[in-house]
Amino acid sequence: MPKSPEQPRFDSISHFLESGNFDYRVFDMGRKVTLFSHDVFKRIETQELLYPYPFQKKSSLALLLWSRKESNEEKISSSKEEAVIWFLQFPIDELGYLQLESRDGFLLSLLEQASKNIEAKLKGTISTDEMSESPFAFQPTEDRLAMFHAFATRELGQQPSHYYQATREYLKGSLGYEHWQFLGLQGIADVVARLDGDGNEDLLNKALSKLPDVPLESFCRMLENTQPKEALTQNLIGLINKQANTEKPAVAIVAALLRGLSGAKLKIERKAVLLNLLGVKKANKLAGEIEILATISGRCWLDLESDELLELFIESLAEQDQAGFNAILFDLIMMPKMRKKVLAVGRGFARSKALDEKMTVFMTGYQA
Repeated sequence: MPKSPEQPRFDSISHFLESGNFDYRVFDMGRKVTLFSHDVFKRIETQELLYPYPFQKKSSLALLLWSRKESNEEKISSSKEEAVIWFLQFPIDELGYLQLESRDGFLLSLLEQASKNIEAKLKGTISTDEMSESPFAFQPTEDRLAMFHAFATRELGQQPSHYYQATREYLKGSLGYEHWQFLGLQGIADVVARLDGDGNEDLLNKALSKLPDVPLESFCRMLENTQPKEALTQNLIGLINKQANTEKPAVAIVAALLRGLSGAKLKIERKAVLLNLLGVKKANKLAGEIEILATISGRCWLDLESDELLELFIESLAEQDQAGFNAILFDLIMMPKMRKKVLAVGRGFARSKALDEKMTVFMTGYQA
């Protein structure tokens, strides 16, 4: 009896992706939509690197695959149906590494379910998420999905959605900024993903201070995935400071503006904004708002590598109930470089009574 062909063996997702006649991109979909280089993703899989952006103890990934053309530099310029998209989620272990047992489980299911027809799908069959029934599949939030698709169309050399031009016209103000109801979230994502083209960053910068709350929050949610230039960054800072100096700041708007600011290259200026917010809690109470603290931890975590900022942040966090304190601090402690710093706070500086009590309970649960 003839032997059946031996199934190929893969020791990583990267190995599988590189073995076929297709190219790929890997994005993190957790805290922000962030593109991994191929080398970084390989090092994550070999546990040479801690997972850079764990969120709720998970890695949330988007894999974009497409047929490799005769020219290695040629990208898809035809139909979107040629691309395959997988949204996958794996746990992060207690040390902050990608949990390889779950990754290996996915590889096994991949071979069982997808290896027989993946090439056929990549040759033109309409495809969505081949692994949608997998226990490792997940559905991104609406704003993450819109931003991913905006980045994906750029990677694939495709045109943005039909909402793109309408969004640009809205930013010009000729229709009136109060008439935002027709805007599509995908159009906002497409404009933000293309800030470097069509004068989009300048359009957004000129319109920013005139936008009603709803579109302002939507644009800022998308901006967190980019690196706005100086003019737009300074505009965001000005709007945050304006809110902070009012008697009753709009917490949701400040949180959104912080998200938009979080990827800016002007790190010193962003740090100054956070120091101001966390250092004047008695004046404007923003530092006592859980939404502000969650935004700082979830989007501006790199700034909390500053000992000064981290101490102010944790002192402010201590004003929350124990459940909120634990949830935010535990999420923060999973970030690379933050574990030792947060634990040092637990052993260190002169703490308030509230922080002492909250940290004692937190450390008991953390060490259990």
